Amino acid sequence: MLQYILYHTPLFYFIQSIWRDEAFSYFMSLPSAFSIIQNTAQDFNPPFYYLTLHFWIAIFGKSDIGLRLLSFLPHVGSTYIAYLLSRRFFSNRFSVFVALFTFFNPMLLYYAFEIRMYSFYALFTFASIYFLIQKQWKWYVFSAVLGLYTHSFFPLVIVSFAIYFLFVNHSGKKIFLRILQPLIFYLPWMPILLNQFIRSKDSWIFPVDFQLVKSVLGNIFTSYEGTPGDIWHYTGLLSLFIFAFFVFGIMKKPKTALLFFIPIVIPLLLVLTYSFIRRPIFVNRYLIFVAVFEILGVSFGIWVIKNRIIRNIAVAAWFSLILLINLFLPPFHKKTDFKMTFAEINSFSTKNDYVYAKTPISFLESAYYYIYPENVFIYNPNDITIPSYIGTTVVFPLASQKTFPPAPSRTFLIADDGTYDIVISR
Repeated sequence: MLQYILYHTPLFYFIQSIWRDEAFSYFMSLPSAFSIIQNTAQDFNPPFYYLTLHFWIAIFGKSDIGLRLLSFLPHVGSTYIAYLLSRRFFSNRFSVFVALFTFFNPMLLYYAFEIRMYSFYALFTFASIYFLIQKQWKWYVFSAVLGLYTHSFFPLVIVSFAIYFLFVNHSGKKIFLRILQPLIFYLPWMPILLNQFIRSKDSWIFPVDFQLVKSVLGNIFTSYEGTPGDIWHYTGLLSLFIFAFFVFGIMKKPKTALLFFIPIVIPLLLVLTYSFIRRPIFVNRYLIFVAVFEILGVSFGIWVIKNRIIRNIAVAAWFSLILLINLFLPPFHKKTDFKMTFAEINSFSTKNDYVYAKTPISFLESAYYYIYPENVFIYNPNDITIPSYIGTTVVFPLASQKTFPPAPSRTFLIADDGTYDIVISR
């Protein structure tokens, strides 16, 4: 039973080996605060999360679980704000459902256990819409500015709010400008954002096709990215159900329902269209805020069902669905177990031993787990230029090595699947 809980529920995300992006977050957060800002300017994300992780590491040190706890805390915060926000629209009892619906949402729960910025990204989305509705403008600006300095796609949230209040709520120019006010504080970063966008032409992102478009709502809601490859039609069906509940909410109370619908439609339309006509920029997690509005929109669609029995059935059905998804998907989110590999290597290695990653893909995990990270390099005999999106050149600009260390030496040659060979130089 314990084995099942640890390996077939979201707790697995908490204990499994870290992967490349998580290791990148760790190394990005080690230098001084000023250096972090400089380095993030060369990366593709703003500095807030890395600065926060920097001080977290200074206080709590390095451990997989300890670093992941930093992402879990904003997820708890998102759940609480979802409850507060729901009380503006629903009964206290139904607001508890919305809070639980938020906490167990597969997308938000997955990133609640990852050493990346996405849990903060979701938190600032919840906070910004909450304070916007409350008209607590200082707190709205504060939360939105933090969102802007957390992820480069957060401006889409603010633009969506502005469109809603200008064209649907008809709030007037004054409210419209207040909603855009956080962008003033983002001006210093905008030239960097433009430069990052230009440099990101060298990208790993997959092209957008019709299969993705018709299942995009379900993909984001569940954190599904194509593994296993035979459930696209299920996420397409889920997308249809999500859309149906939105439509039902719009039919009953359009002004409120569109507050949750527009921040989904406008960003998806912009990102997917650009991905079609120019180059791919769509990644599920880059639009994690869409999951926030899916939660709120579906909840609103359930709430406007007048028949209490049918409403309760809908509540039970949606909650059961997310619990089943959380039991089904964890094994398919499994990362390569570098932790186990280096537990073995570290047990008999010495300060004179080296680790070489066969490709840049396995380098960051190797540097993270090896007890002598200063002895970790990338084996690059042909001196091939490492793509910038892998991230190694930002935090380890001198990591590439054409040859193995001079004799006598022992080198652990790490493959991308976590296996290794030992190279002895005599």
